[in-house]
Amino acid sequence: QVTIAIDREGFIYIDDALVENGALPVMLDQLSSQAGECPLITLRADRALDYGRVMAVMGELNRADCRAISLVTNSSSEAP
Repeated sequence: QVTIAIDREGFIYIDDALVENGALPVMLDQLSSQAGECPLITLRADRALDYGRVMAVMGELNRADCRAISLVTNSSSEAP
C-alpha cells in the first residue's frame, strides 16, 4: 500500500517523499514496475485544495493503471 498526499499548497508526496514538479508519471510507473502492478493507493488531499488539482492526480493514477484507490480528506468538517 502506498500513500499519495497533496498538501494545502498542492505539493504531492508519495509516502513521505516530495515528488518533483512533473515527475508524478515517472514515479507511478516505477511503483507499478517494482510491484508488477500498481499497489493499493491511499490518496489524501487537503479539503481546501482546488478540485482540479486532485483530479489531475487521479488522471495520472488512471493513466498508470492504478485502479484500487481509497480517498481521504484532511481537515474535514462536520458531516452534512
